[in-house]
Amino acid sequence: MIKNFVYFIKEALRGFYQAKMMTFVSVMTIGFALFFMGVFAVAYLNIRSWFSTTSNRVEVVAFIKDSALSDSVGVREILSRIRACSQVANATYVDKKTAWERFKGAYGTAMLSAVDDNPFPASVEISLTPSAQSTAATEELQNQIQEIPGIEDIQVSRQWVKLLQRFKTYFFIATFAIGLVLIFALHFMIANTIKLTIYARRELVHNMHFVGATDFYIKMPFILEGLVQGVIGACIAVAALYSVKLFFMPHVHVYWGGWYLFLLLFPVGALFGCIGSISAVRKFLV
Repeated sequence: MIKNFVYFIKEALRGFYQAKMMTFVSVMTIGFALFFMGVFAVAYLNIRSWFSTTSNRVEVVAFIKDSALSDSVGVREILSRIRACSQVANATYVDKKTAWERFKGAYGTAMLSAVDDNPFPASVEISLTPSAQSTAATEELQNQIQEIPGIEDIQVSRQWVKLLQRFKTYFFIATFAIGLVLIFALHFMIANTIKLTIYARRELVHNMHFVGATDFYIKMPFILEGLVQGVIGACIAVAALYSVKLFFMPHVHVYWGGWYLFLLLFPVGALFGCIGSISAVRKFLV
């Protein structure tokens, strides 16, 4: 077993040496494909982060009756019951004074000079959970809040919820489609590039096959060669992505994910290198 493994490694290294140019082309192709996959992954993370941020915006406002404000316990009870709803991610109490200050900051004092008392009602601003970003969920929440004593009116940003729901649907469909296309394109590019390196040694493959060598014995050096090419290509992709990160970091805010994100390119490169080698060498074993 050890002797066979040493032979596989030697043959893989010999393949690197004999086809330097084709190996270089193969490695650069893998590196480019993995770099593009990394860019797509970063773009996906940033769009998801944007969806997460927008979902925390105020989407439902429940206005409290002035008669209920005299009882601080009643206000706390209203806030507690709203927060207990499964659709609610966060609920913030806004008193009449805060509402007045917000309006004054946004529109100035000219319009407020016409009134003597504070005309703005106290309210509870509600952000929805990601799973509740739908029209049906907001309608159910509205019905639940209307049953709470002390609630005067409810304002729901239905257009915003519908728009966000539509964007999410389109986004996940597009992500799935682009992901499939990217995987097939990555496999096609890697398999065909590695196939060129194997084609240069097709006579060796045929001769070994004719003298009785098993398919496994013939495939293993090429599989190891593809694995190493995939890992080296991943190194190039990671270096390129890190360079792009350093370049854009001072100028543009981009979420790059956890430190382990780039490391995932190594097993992906190794996997596609192996699959590409298996797919390429199979043609010469028929």
